[in-house]
Amino acid sequence: MNEIKLQEQPNIPESAWKFVSRNEFMDIWEAEVALPNGLKGVVRRKTYTEGPLLLKINEELRKESAGQRYTAGMGSDKGGNMPMVQTASIPLPIYYRDIAERQRAGDKDHLRWWLKQPENQMWRTTEGETRK
Repeated sequence: MNEIKLQEQPNIPESAWKFVSRNEFMDIWEAEVALPNGLKGVVRRKTYTEGPLLLKINEELRKESAGQRYTAGMGSDKGGNMPMVQTASIPLPIYYRDIAERQRAGDKDHLRWWLKQPENQMWRTTEGETRK
């Protein structure tokens, strides 16, 4: 079976989707579609089940850190070196889909760029800019 990634969301009615499987990260659904060449194809949709809970936690962390210094309450406040600071919490399937390959290739700034994109702000646990 050949697999391609769609560049745009197909217009498939919800009633056409059939449940296929579930793992700890996602539910997988499939729907049959007619391809432009007249053949039948199958579209697979993955819905990340950990997303809603993680989004709620991220929102709470953003609210807690609003108006505070980037490292408030961390080691630098206690006279120590600046520690690593959590700036985001991203589901692993999304991390592996969007970020991991670029980091393996040596792109050290990709995660920072990715977190600045408006569609990815929901995974941030703090406001403002990320530091190098």
